[in-house]
Amino acid sequence: MKFLVPFLVIASVFVGCKSASKQLERGDYDAALEKAARKIKRNPSKNDDEVWVFNDAYNMAKNRDEATINRLKSKGDPALWAEIYRTYLKLDQHQNLAISLPPVGIQFTEVNYTPEINNAKLKAAAYAYAKGVQLLSYNNRFEARKAHNRFLEVKTYDKNYKDVNNKLAEAKYMGMTNVYFEIVDNAQVVAPLGLIEAIQQINVNDLNETWKNYDTRVDTNKMYHYAIFLNLKMIDVSPEELKENNYVENKTVEDGFDYVLDANGNVQKDTLGNDIKIIKYKTISCQVKELQQFKTARISGTIDFYDNLTNELLKSEPITSDTKFEHHSVIANGNLNALSAATRSKLGGEPLPFPADESLILQAGEVLKQMTKSIVVGNKNSLK
Repeated sequence: MKFLVPFLVIASVFVGCKSASKQLERGDYDAALEKAARKIKRNPSKNDDEVWVFNDAYNMAKNRDEATINRLKSKGDPALWAEIYRTYLKLDQHQNLAISLPPVGIQFTEVNYTPEINNAKLKAAAYAYAKGVQLLSYNNRFEARKAHNRFLEVKTYDKNYKDVNNKLAEAKYMGMTNVYFEIVDNAQVVAPLGLIEAIQQINVNDLNETWKNYDTRVDTNKMYHYAIFLNLKMIDVSPEELKENNYVENKTVEDGFDYVLDANGNVQKDTLGNDIKIIKYKTISCQVKELQQFKTARISGTIDFYDNLTNELLKSEPITSDTKFEHHSVIANGNLNALSAATRSKLGGEPLPFPADESLILQAGEVLKQMTKSIVVGNKNSLK
């Protein structure tokens, strides 16, 4: 077993050394360069094979990248400057990797790529900027989003290129889909002012996305592409209801015992000599007077989604919110031990004042607000 461990170590090193050459054979020059360089840095004096792999991979990668640049330049297409720029960067990165290695036979001719990199970067920035400006000129929010991506690309080349920051802001403004939310009160009962205000204060910040903005107040500087209306069609409060229920609860309980007598009037014994007894039972009762109070409020309507550009109703979803006041109070007269646990829990309660109509409506409004937000979230993907 003691010979097995060194063998495994040698085998793993052998496989590791061969992996860079395998990548070279497969034409994966970039990976072969990186792997050979790591091995050379780790052990410069014992990696002749890796030096050979690095030199071969370096030359092949350099020939490949120079051929790619020449081919792209020959097409004369300004859209290709981004790829040309990335290829020059790759050449420079490979050269910097070679420079970083110890002097163990690494062979390359140093080239100053900076002028070519800067030239390609400038032309790539110019093309991306011009393309962004062209996309903005279409005055279409979906094209403006593409323009925004182009201006972000410009900043990867030069973060202060021309007025790129202003163009980014312009593209963001033009590409935004604006949605307006409003409550329309068409109920027969006039809604309390607090209800409208409470629902209108739906927190829409977490609905906002990269290209979508929701407002609950109109901003006259914006064009709204969609409108969402919470159309209140009914606000109803039930009459105050008081029910009285009188009943008796009974329970059978133990009430002492009697001795079992024989024919001679003597107390009978069991096999252990103990007196035989029979438990006596009795029924206890308690009169109960239960008062039940009920009052409910309901708000119902629809949530309507409109396309403002076509004035088309896209979707209408029904919505109903209920809130209920319910109270039970119990007065008991008799043996309280006869009461069930449920009845016992209601003891001592007094009838409560019924809540005002407006208070119940506002409670229903809070529930309605959360329901409204859920429906808006569920439909946000249909607003482009």
